[in-house]
Amino acid sequence: MHISTVQDVNLQTERTPEYQAPTEETAWSRIKKALGPFAVIGIVIAKFLAKFKFVLPILLKSGGTMLLMILVYMQLWGWAFGVGFVLLLLVHETGHLIVAKKFGLKVGAPVFIPFMGAFIALKEAPRNAWMEACVGIGGPLLGSLGALVCHALGEFSAAPIFVALGWFGYFLNLFNLTPVGMLDGGRIVTALSRWLWLPGFALLVWFGWKFPNFIIWLIVLLSLPRIYSLFRKRTEEEQRYFEVTPSQRWIMSVLYFGLIAALLFGMHVAQQDLNNLGVRSHGHGRDVIVQ
Repeated sequence: MHISTVQDVNLQTERTPEYQAPTEETAWSRIKKALGPFAVIGIVIAKFLAKFKFVLPILLKSGGTMLLMILVYMQLWGWAFGVGFVLLLLVHETGHLIVAKKFGLKVGAPVFIPFMGAFIALKEAPRNAWMEACVGIGGPLLGSLGALVCHALGEFSAAPIFVALGWFGYFLNLFNLTPVGMLDGGRIVTALSRWLWLPGFALLVWFGWKFPNFIIWLIVLLSLPRIYSLFRKRTEEEQRYFEVTPSQRWIMSVLYFGLIAALLFGMHVAQQDLNNLGVRSHGHGRDVIVQ
């Protein structure tokens, strides 16, 4: 009985782990922890660019304007959100680039303008409405995927900033799908019906009235020529340009309206996630970034 007791004590002693003093978190470890999600995004972008090597030289030419936009947004929202926001714009523009190059169109490097967004200059106009619609939807499709990656990273790491980036990414791509003027939606609906420019124009005017913004009213002004073109007789060349097969129209309809529904759903889910993480639902943009 005595031997059994000693053995039990010895077994308990062997199973008891040695006490270790908690190690203090260093500044370098905190930096690595903060940069971890961005490293994941960087790896994904690097692999993507490796697959489409022809895009990389064009993107490198955009470095100056891209850096300027990052510096401006860093002053407003901090470095993390500023970098993430500009990267989302880059992913969006890359979508346009890839589709345009696949069609053999000559394109310029993306140009980033603070408070206005980014754009690519088509050095060669699309040859028909189907081509214009495909180039137009390429940006929102890839941009929405980028927003989804941010959202997923935010949920995985319980980091509100990535969920907020996902929400903004969903919203920006949804806004770009407004069927009016030179926005992506205005290009996409050329393969559906040009008359969709009218409700898109009305929606944009309402948005500018409800939320006064110089950029919104500039887009409204630039949209007027296309609205005017609806009420004049089309030339034979224009009629050929807008000729689209029924299958092409159906494909673009599913992509366009399906993407709108997906983005609305994504915004709803991201908003709920922000609320669960303790971020205020409404308020200034900075409220989304700091709890």
